[in-house]
Amino acid sequence: MKLKVKYLFPNIPELISQEGDSGFDLRAAIDEPKKILPFGRATIPTGVAVEFFNQSYAPSCSAELQVRPRSGLTTRGIVAQFGTIDLSYRGEISITIFNFSSEEITIGPLDRIAQLVVCPIFKPIIETTKQLTPTKRGSKGFGSTGTK
Repeated sequence: MKLKVKYLFPNIPELISQEGDSGFDLRAAIDEPKKILPFGRATIPTGVAVEFFNQSYAPSCSAELQVRPRSGLTTRGIVAQFGTIDLSYRGEISITIFNFSSEEITIGPLDRIAQLVVCPIFKPIIETTKQLTPTKRGSKGFGSTGTK
């Protein structure tokens, strides 16, 4: 798989991933610090657009890019909204940041705000049916499998 990156903001560092890391750092492409009120949210541009190619040989396999929160921020109550970037999207990646803390936070220019991860997608062949195979659980929903 190949990932092409178009940088849209001056001084945005190249996307890099440390040895063994699963994701690439996405940064805040802003000129001035952005304050987010307690329990508020803001959408922050990243200064990058991407194009990626699926080179899978299986017709039911594809890929997506996932935007994921950074664990170092989540411990402070700052969470990047999880999201999917499809193969056909060519616009700038923006991240919605939620402040779940009781204190105002500030996102600074070029702060690392999220991660970009490549993930496989398996698209099954859809078969319409009038009957599903019965199981012990059946249609019992939330919490029906117990807590142990």
